[in-house]
Amino acid sequence: MGHEYVEMKNTPAAIDAYRRAVGLNPRDYRAWYGLGQTYEMMSMPFYALYYFKRASYLQPNDARLWVAMAQCYQSAPLQMLEDAIKCYSKAVHCNEREGIALHQLAKLHSMLGQSEKAAYFYKKDLEMMDAEERQGPNMIEALLFLTKYLKAEKRFEEAEIYCTRLLDYSGPEKETAMSLLRGLKVVHSTHPSSSTSNLEHFAP
Repeated sequence: MGHEYVEMKNTPAAIDAYRRAVGLNPRDYRAWYGLGQTYEMMSMPFYALYYFKRASYLQPNDARLWVAMAQCYQSAPLQMLEDAIKCYSKAVHCNEREGIALHQLAKLHSMLGQSEKAAYFYKKDLEMMDAEERQGPNMIEALLFLTKYLKAEKRFEEAEIYCTRLLDYSGPEKETAMSLLRGLKVVHSTHPSSSTSNLEHFAP
């Protein structure tokens, strides 16, 4: 019933239904998760986080719950980014398959100025997208970040590989890629790449 009320945007009835459910069975993680989702819809992340934690205690291997908690920690009132990183990391360990956790780990490490860790997760995210033949803005973001990161690290050959893939797109990213490639070819000709290491050596 709670799920139906959520779809109908009747949050008071949804909360009542979920509370009845946990009253009948306190170990029903779906009801705790439903309460968390409902409070999240109401922009009440503190309450949502409490209920997501209750759900994850009962179902610790469910990646969705860790992603939900991470998103609460990321929300404007909290902005607890280190805690969000911990939750997204848990989601990755639970084999989160939508790519949300990897992408957010990359973004958060980038925001915190941790470029090496960001590159590690962008590469992992890219590998998942390639394996699943997914395209879209997340792939463009990963390719751009890796190109610029590797260029800054003077690993020009690797940077060119990622940058060249951006030429397959037709939007402004193609123009950006062409400009980056021209710059890479110039610096590569005068400063040969001194490292043959790859992103697998990055620490997560």
